[in-house]
Amino acid sequence: MKSFTFWALDATVLFALSLVYLHQGYQRKNVFFAVWLCDGVLMQLIAAWGLAAGPPSWMPQLRACEDILAYALTAGVLITAALHRDCAVNRSLLCGVGAMLALNLLGVFLGVHVGRSVQVWLRNIAFFGPAMFMLVSFSNIRLDMLPLWIRAAQESRSVRWAAGAALATVTFAGGVRGSRR
Repeated sequence: MKSFTFWALDATVLFALSLVYLHQGYQRKNVFFAVWLCDGVLMQLIAAWGLAAGPPSWMPQLRACEDILAYALTAGVLITAALHRDCAVNRSLLCGVGAMLALNLLGVFLGVHVGRSVQVWLRNIAFFGPAMFMLVSFSNIRLDMLPLWIRAAQESRSVRWAAGAALATVTFAGGVRGSRR
């Protein structure tokens, strides 16, 4: 059940990441990552089909080919990002995809000594953490600005309260003065 939950979470994050990346037009910055995302979404759809209809006999061969293709596309993403690292998108890709590759290779080498469920968990964690980083950085959420947003909201609330109180006082004073005439 845990591996299914991680798979569903990874598929959702991958789909959201591909939507954000393509919607923002970042495929012009690194086309290899756009192909990597499309390949990943396609494999998630094939895996979902295999989960619903039962795994076909050719699924293990497809996964082996997919691993080779994913590593080749990852190398293309990292080389392109390193060549054009003056771009913020490529710097984020260097950090995110580089972390994915490092964690995935660590999981592969450590996974030899652990059970199958731990191997799947390591691969899912290797994807999920860096993918969330890239999703946040590409969607312009700017969570690093959160403390400033909170302070600004608090100040805005206090200014609105003071302005509201001042307006009520002026309105009340105007009403009192108008009733004396």
